[in-house]
Amino acid sequence: MAVFSKLSLITELLDRIELTKASTQPFLRLRDDQLNFKPAPDKWSIKQIFGHLNITHDIYIRRILTRITLAPDVGQEQFNSGWLGDWIYDRIMPRADGSVFKLKAPKSHCMDEDEQDANEVLERFLQQCDAFDDILRHVATKDLQRIKIPFSFTRLVQLRLGDNLRYLVAHNERHLLQAHRVMTMLP
Repeated sequence: MAVFSKLSLITELLDRIELTKASTQPFLRLRDDQLNFKPAPDKWSIKQIFGHLNITHDIYIRRILTRITLAPDVGQEQFNSGWLGDWIYDRIMPRADGSVFKLKAPKSHCMDEDEQDANEVLERFLQQCDAFDDILRHVATKDLQRIKIPFSFTRLVQLRLGDNLRYLVAHNERHLLQAHRVMTMLP
């Protein structure tokens, strides 16, 4: 279990979200055919990667907002992560060399290829990053340890709010690396 200063953790996550938004900008200059390019039949296109992130954000933003809106303000200064939160974060976070622990997304978290315009998918992702940014600013007065958020795969598993926030940022970074790899393979 890691111990964080709540303010430092929130500041770090805000910085990482800003970096995510900046790293998304090159994709906005790509054509539709490039955003829809799949490097292999069983691999996602850039559009599908960001579609997956949008689906995940839809789930978590709604769940987090529901919990933090009702939660009282607290003077808590630190956050202690849970063992499950640390374990999930370690699995989802890209390694220093850019490699990742292989995971398969559930079908319910995958975007249909023909769904939505590719540029709309990217714009929606950036809007959700802004919403996530607002959430991070709002939780500065909330208890990151006691507020529990159901994990997206199953409602039976609940993570501490702070662990969930760490997971979401790492999840974005993981898939952003994946999208950049696809961009290097464009014809």
